Amino acid sequence: MGVAIGMLAVAVLGFSPAASASPASFVAKAVHANGAGALGVQGTGGLAWYSRSVTLTSVKFYANAGECGYLTAWGWQGSTLLDTYETGLYCGGSTGQWFTIGNIPLDGSQVSGGITKVEVYVDDYYHYVTGYAYCGRTNSVCTTGQF
Repeated sequence: MGVAIGMLAVAVLGFSPAASASPASFVAKAVHANGAGALGVQGTGGLAWYSRSVTLTSVKFYANAGECGYLTAWGWQGSTLLDTYETGLYCGGSTGQWFTIGNIPLDGSQVSGGITKVEVYVDDYYHYVTGYAYCGRTNSVCTTGQF
């Protein structure tokens, strides 16, 4: 009976696995000089897609020497924002540093169909550069870039 209740909770909250064509990882980078210079900040991690939700897994954030920044994640269905997450400010010190953020769950269970797209942003605090990874549930890879 306990197993049946657990399975029901998984189905109701939207944590059953999604299609295998979904992207499994992301990298978002903010690079100086419009992409031609030194790396400012970077975010990496995996993506575990579920029927209505998604979890960014093993998320790490890198801030280069003398740089500071933060990471945000947005879960969307169409033009409707369903869930968000934002880290605090991380600074790389004098040598640059990786920071372990861990898992970031984004919940879309409140809407039929749930989260269909995730946007991950890394912001270079001092240079006003934002790198992104746009990951759709039906895409095989994430689209990356910066502005």
